[in-house]
Amino acid sequence: MAANNRIFFNGLYGSDCIEFVKGLIYVYPFGIIGRKNNNNVKPHAHNNQFQIFVVLEGETHLLYNKEVISVQGPAFITVPKNTDHGFEHRTNLNGWIISLSDNVIEHMVKREAEVIEAIELFQVTPIVTGEYSEEVFKTMLYCIEEFNATHTGRLLMLEHLVGRLIVQLKRLPQSSQHRILFVNNSFLIYYRRFTQLIRESCSYKKTIEEYAADLKITSGHLSRICNSVAFKSPREIIMDFYLTQAQLSFSDGEKSIADVSYELGFDDPSYFARVFKRKIGLTPNEFRKKIRTKD
Repeated sequence: MAANNRIFFNGLYGSDCIEFVKGLIYVYPFGIIGRKNNNNVKPHAHNNQFQIFVVLEGETHLLYNKEVISVQGPAFITVPKNTDHGFEHRTNLNGWIISLSDNVIEHMVKREAEVIEAIELFQVTPIVTGEYSEEVFKTMLYCIEEFNATHTGRLLMLEHLVGRLIVQLKRLPQSSQHRILFVNNSFLIYYRRFTQLIRESCSYKKTIEEYAADLKITSGHLSRICNSVAFKSPREIIMDFYLTQAQLSFSDGEKSIADVSYELGFDDPSYFARVFKRKIGLTPNEFRKKIRTKD
């Protein structure tokens, strides 16, 4: 979909849906989408996921802001949400795309706030034997292997590996990275604090005006911040967070729809179920059955 002459996709390139395992991770071979598009993936962005492109073999040109950056495997590229990127593949590629849900990652690392910077870096990192980049690369391979397998404890292992990967990305020496973009401005600081307040509130009932008051800014300024950083309204960001929480609750236990809705601050379970259906595309019961089938 297009927004302000930019192209956004909620799924991978050309798709507006993605099936994150446990709402967290999705893995897909890198190069297939390019071959379907004559090796030319036009610049686009995603406002719901952080992506890692793992190039095992081959060469591609990364397109950003009229720049053309040659990437030769083995290497990996990290792309934050809302960041335009495209590719022109120069050879046949062998690699993987790791997509991580930004909402779930932020929830995972809420006690280690500085680690979240790892998913705000747009960078290319060559994989060098014996250096720290190789350790990060090994964790990526473990994530890919676990995603594609059916081992006992798969979901728990994926959560562990993703957490480990985010920490390792944060610890990467700057000397080993080609940083293309590092978002760090006042809007981002306010946005981070806003999302932190959402996680802390534990209730959907809290109003935009109350959040703005906590931040000591106006609700209009908060709207401008959210639209600038996430291309969403504050209410959409709040809704996304609580629907992610709902999906995690439905995945982990046997709580009823009513129990989950009340825990999240929705007074009417029927309204909650309608909102869930409209946003997720499935009723809560349909979503739960789908998760059980996959597991």
